[in-house]
Amino acid sequence: MKKNIFIVIFTIIFVSILYYVDATLKLDYLSKVLIKLGLLIISFILGKKIGLDYGFLKPKKTKAYKKGLIVSVIAFLSIILGFLIIKDFLNYQVMINEFQNKYELTGIKFFIASIYLVVVNAFLEEYFFRGYIFFNLTNKYFAYIFSSLAFSVYHLSNFKNWFKSDALVIVPVLGLFISGILFNYLDSKSKDIYNSYIPHFFADLAIVIIGYLIIY
Repeated sequence: MKKNIFIVIFTIIFVSILYYVDATLKLDYLSKVLIKLGLLIISFILGKKIGLDYGFLKPKKTKAYKKGLIVSVIAFLSIILGFLIIKDFLNYQVMINEFQNKYELTGIKFFIASIYLVVVNAFLEEYFFRGYIFFNLTNKYFAYIFSSLAFSVYHLSNFKNWFKSDALVIVPVLGLFISGILFNYLDSKSKDIYNSYIPHFFADLAIVIIGYLIIY
């Protein structure tokens, strides 16, 4: 029970701090990354002290990730298709301003940040939301809902200003929540976080491609 309470409280603190940092402090992308890494290191150290299970970090045989590969194709195509459907409802000037002025992502910085987002950040998010939270909460029904909800709210500050209508923010929030449920299911089959890391990788790749087309 103590482990469950700790996970819930730390998750709320983690999501709240990163939301505040992104939405209020308006720091550049590197500063945001460093704060996130600091919080994740703290989560790992505290998790070790209270005896959380980190077996989810050990990869399985390649055949265990067939479902993840299939979902990867679906995720990539779904994001591209989703963009084409809602593209007329996006505020491109705000998006470009956030990338270039708020996060200071231009030129080579955008390229480096893109690699980080797709390769490293996707892994870190799977470590925390699927591994740290989902695998360590004892009530799996609650774990499915809580980790997926935290995953969707965590991303809210990234895109809350991107739509011409505030009501449309519910579209990516709902999409992220459903993705969280699906990623949890995939990982429950392989008993690690790599079945969800693969589609997360390709989903972020699709987002980077769209971002590049918008900015350049």
